[in-house]
Amino acid sequence: MTSAVVDAAGMAGDRRLGLYEPGTDKSVWGGSHPKMMGWEAAFPAQCGTADSSAGDPVLYESGGAAWGVDDTGLPARLAETIDAGKGVEIRPTKGAGDRVLVVFEASVRALSERMGREIEAARFRPNVIVSADLEPFAEYRVPIGTPIRLGDNEFVLHKPCERCVLPSWTPDGSNVRDKELHRTIIAELDNHFGLYLKTPERAVIRVGDKIAA
Repeated sequence: MTSAVVDAAGMAGDRRLGLYEPGTDKSVWGGSHPKMMGWEAAFPAQCGTADSSAGDPVLYESGGAAWGVDDTGLPARLAETIDAGKGVEIRPTKGAGDRVLVVFEASVRALSERMGREIEAARFRPNVIVSADLEPFAEYRVPIGTPIRLGDNEFVLHKPCERCVLPSWTPDGSNVRDKELHRTIIAELDNHFGLYLKTPERAVIRVGDKIAA
């Protein structure tokens, strides 16, 4: 996306829907069902040129077939393709948890160098990727609570992102796990990668915005 609205609920449209085991509050997610990452979703306007997150998203399975959220066959097809033996229910969520996730290109490059192979930023599911003249991992020296200016908007550094197993799985649904990556993040980066930012006000962020602390 070239622009996005962010407010006290996080980025508009992010994590609007979730998958759950039928009749329970148990989440079905990429860490438990990595084939789920072979699916994609987009809001209809995004299929053209607009960045709007209005309306309901369209889901696309790995073969390209499109599904509307209200298609009656969607839950069964999801369960079949991601190996969810107990089935799935699609439900609204509370959004992105009142924050946005930011990662820094310099740190992604440095991690790739340590691993001896390219590590895609997409593994970390960021909302914002920052290109800045910083030493790798310098962002973790910024104190929690520091004001962060992104474009014309004021944010605050909430905390570093503690990572789950998700980055160790290929983000394209090919169901391949990189356990060495997970071990490296734990051992060398205290199991953190990326920063959470918050804002209490409505903000519009755009590609090319300047960032400063």
